[in-house]
Amino acid sequence: MMKLLAWVGFFVAIIGGTGLVGEGLASAVLIIAALGAFVLICIDCAKNRLPDMYAYVGAFVLPSLIVKIGGPFPAWIDRQLNRLWDWASGHMGDWVATSTVGLALAAVVISFLVASRTSPSSRIGIR
Repeated sequence: MMKLLAWVGFFVAIIGGTGLVGEGLASAVLIIAALGAFVLICIDCAKNRLPDMYAYVGAFVLPSLIVKIGGPFPAWIDRQLNRLWDWASGHMGDWVATSTVGLALAAVVISFLVASRTSPSSRIGIR
C-alpha cells in the first residue's frame, strides 16, 4: 500500500509542477527546487558530517537552478560560479586535455564515482 501511495504522491507532484509552469509560475518552481536542493544538501551533510549521494546530486543540480531564477542575487551567484569554473577549467582543463563540456562531464562522473565509493547511503549500485 505504501508503494502505491508513494507513486500516487509522485504523480500528484508532477501534476502540481505542470500546473504551476502552465500558469506562468515556473520561476516559483525554480526557487522552490533550488531551496529544496540546498536544504537536501545541508541535511545530507549534517546527517553524518559527510556528503552522501543526495548532496552530490544536489550540488550537481543547484547551480543550474539558481542561474535560471534571475534577479540580482542569482546573478551574483552566477558570477561566482563563473569564477569557480574559470579557475577549474584553467587548472584541470590542461590535465584532462578536453573541451569545456568534456571537463564538466568528467567532473560529474568522477564526483558520482567518488560518492558511490565513499557514501554509506549510496544507491546507484556502483561497487
